[in-house]
Amino acid sequence: MADANKTDKTKANVNITDEEQKTIEQFAGQMQEIPVPGSLRPNQIKKMLGEKCQKKKAWWKNKRVYGSLAAAIVLVVGLGIYGMQSKETKPVTVTKDVQTAKSYEEIYDCIQQYQKEAMTTTSSARSSLFGSESDPMVINESATMESSADTVSAGTRSGSNASDTNVRTEGVGEADIVKTDGTYLYVEKESAMEISIVDASTDKMKEVSAIKTENGKQICEFYVKDNKVFLFTMDSVSETDTDGYEVYKGTNTCLETYDVSDKTAPKHIGTISQSGYYNTSRIVGDYIYTFSKYDVYSENGKDAITEYVPVVCGDALESDCIYMPDVPAGQYIVVTSMNVNAPENIVDQKAVLMDFGELYVSSENIYIYETVSNIALLRADGMWQKEDASQTEIRKLSYKDGKITGEAKGVVEGYIHDAFCIDEYQGNLRIVTTIDGEHTTTNSVFVLDENMDKIGEINGIAQDERVYSARFFGDTGYFVTYRETDPLFSVDFSDPTNPQIIGKLKIPGFSEYLHFYGENQLVGIGMDIDEKAGITNGVKLSLFDISDPTNVKEVHTYTIKDMYSAELFWDYKAVLIDYEKNMIGFSCYNNSENYYIFGYDTEKGFEVKMEEDVAGDSYMSTRGVYIDDRFYVVKGNAIESYRMGSFEKIDDIIL
Repeated sequence: MADANKTDKTKANVNITDEEQKTIEQFAGQMQEIPVPGSLRPNQIKKMLGEKCQKKKAWWKNKRVYGSLAAAIVLVVGLGIYGMQSKETKPVTVTKDVQTAKSYEEIYDCIQQYQKEAMTTTSSARSSLFGSESDPMVINESATMESSADTVSAGTRSGSNASDTNVRTEGVGEADIVKTDGTYLYVEKESAMEISIVDASTDKMKEVSAIKTENGKQICEFYVKDNKVFLFTMDSVSETDTDGYEVYKGTNTCLETYDVSDKTAPKHIGTISQSGYYNTSRIVGDYIYTFSKYDVYSENGKDAITEYVPVVCGDALESDCIYMPDVPAGQYIVVTSMNVNAPENIVDQKAVLMDFGELYVSSENIYIYETVSNIALLRADGMWQKEDASQTEIRKLSYKDGKITGEAKGVVEGYIHDAFCIDEYQGNLRIVTTIDGEHTTTNSVFVLDENMDKIGEINGIAQDERVYSARFFGDTGYFVTYRETDPLFSVDFSDPTNPQIIGKLKIPGFSEYLHFYGENQLVGIGMDIDEKAGITNGVKLSLFDISDPTNVKEVHTYTIKDMYSAELFWDYKAVLIDYEKNMIGFSCYNNSENYYIFGYDTEKGFEVKMEEDVAGDSYMSTRGVYIDDRFYVVKGNAIESYRMGSFEKIDDIIL
């Protein structure tokens, strides 16, 4: 009877005939008998995912890599659940407290329930396999990406005439693939197994040494602080099973510390490790916070604790260090803290058990969020159908001097596009979400108090459009949606219990990235769209006058003709914005890559100060860095230097 009901539902959903249904069932039965190749076993797919270091590669190369992985995952999932239906989508009841596990058995039972559901319903194809809350067929790179007033960060190193990585939150540092201490450049080489140290104190660059990883570890990102390099690496662990297949047993993230007081002879002085692949990190004062994502694939029962509980420095986390979900889940975000002056010791360690999550770090708290009832449905015709992305659960963890404490949980409708759409200000959390309904898309604004209770909201914004970018400053927030034109909304949060949309500006194109530029100015970088022809003209810069938030004006624009993508669209670390030096620097693509530096004049608008081909054909992202009167464009193993002001070329070096 259950099978008959399932068949009826399938027929009703896709309007197929009895003959077609019979053919589908016959085909599905044949597929069930096909053995899954070893290379497409779940562990092998997980290995491919886990070994992908969080590098921000060229757009088309990302699409190629992740598209192949998505196809492989669809095949594996399809072999087991073709033609089956998802269970009914229902809102999840979210408890207010951030509760820790009472025992390992509780954790094991939660994960087992999740894996059971994954084998019997298409809920296995939701966030855990297809990372994006907004599109189950897109695998997310972490962008991953705060106090509102701090988002004006221009990427300048305080007290030094050298640039620093563009960050989400002023005072909350982020790792990168290129750093400088004001004298030397530190560059991750294309092999992802070395950091080159380059003397940049004169016009003639010179590589003085390199930090090399061992045992095939991949470098992800790094920090440079107080004559130390803090290096994030990943390595995988595998073993051969009884069938002769190499079985992926997990990925570890390591934070390795090197003393570089003598630049010619880096010295290793400490390593800490944690389960999972590297996601992101933050440095605040003397403490580094490392975030990894750990996917569970437990095979040997509840006594094999290290198969389903994260391990830090060789020991499984205690159960009361693990925050539990409201629904069955099978992935962790693991967070550890380390004092830079004691690089061999963990200060604190926690893990959040969830389905699939991203995070935002303010100057005081960590917010980990996930869409908890977005279910991808594999129809009998082989197409994916997305159900309503009804709500996002947010967990708040405080951090101070390395100590991490669960504080509260909240829930909002819709999904969060990225970490720029969520912002903490004066104890409140402001959020912009997109809600994909069955027939339409809308957007909402929410305000949550320090206890994560909802105290203000605006609903039904911009029907049939979705959020592309956002920025918050003081009592005002700005966000951009897109369909055919680019509405820039301004929102007044002065009364957090009653937020109000106070301005709306429609312009052609869309802005993928927003950045405050001096007082009362906002820079938008995106694409210029020819509305009539329906084509893109190139990468577009916009300068918005926000002196009156109720009447925002686009006062100047500039289009880089025939450029169709820019790394900053998916990697905000790829842009260098320095208002004091009047510099906006980033690279763009067509069939090649160019690096641009713009200045801005209130009368003339945007002015091109530099336009140069980027050397090399590396898959690695391009970075622009300045030290004193020299500007460096770094792409993989190639560095080119230019004179600030004239931007005449000085030197180049291949590492």
